[in-house]
Amino acid sequence: MLTKRLRLSTSLLSLLFCVSLFAQNKNLEKDVTMVSYEQGWLDSYGTLALKNNTKDEIRNLQFQITYLDMSGNPLDYEDYVRDVTIAPGMTKKIDIPAYEHSRYYHYYKSDNKPGGSPSFKIKFQLKDYNLKKEELRNLSENNYLDRFDYRRLDENEDNDGFYVVLCLVGVLMFVGISVGLYVLVAIMAKKRNRNVAVWILLSLLATPILMIIILLFIGNDGNNDMAQYN
Repeated sequence: MLTKRLRLSTSLLSLLFCVSLFAQNKNLEKDVTMVSYEQGWLDSYGTLALKNNTKDEIRNLQFQITYLDMSGNPLDYEDYVRDVTIAPGMTKKIDIPAYEHSRYYHYYKSDNKPGGSPSFKIKFQLKDYNLKKEELRNLSENNYLDRFDYRRLDENEDNDGFYVVLCLVGVLMFVGISVGLYVLVAIMAKKRNRNVAVWILLSLLATPILMIIILLFIGNDGNNDMAQYN
């Protein structure tokens, strides 16, 4: 009976010990703080510097950014989750969407538009960290691909379309120039009373440019001239 009690007590103590290892006392106001923020009037994204004030590595952040006017009145807010790792006592920079990028807004400590543009302040609020993969995945469905990420995807799609058109134009130009060189070989051969088919064949075996150079130097075929006169 005593042995069973000892085993039960040992099991409970082990369980409590394991729980204490995994349990964390999170201080969401102090564990991660904002060091700086940068967003110039031309920037398509802002750069947020976050510091890990704990003695442990911090991963997988969930936070909220509140945008304020220069009087401190709230303008807007956005929730974010980031799969990021910050070492103890270290600072990590994270990119987030630029606020009102299309209207040239700038963070009040960053570059302003010549002549002036609207400025703003921000407030950082840590909502959670060290999220499990399942939690991160669920939050990511709504927040991780935020407006900036969607805009970047759209820009990438636009760039892909541009590159496709550029490649097609390049191919058409290459084909056009190649055909034009063969046509030029044929015209030069005909004007010099030489066999057009032979020179086109030689162009295919070598290059049209080489045949054009040869035709420039060899001149007219005298035999064909005599044959025409006869």
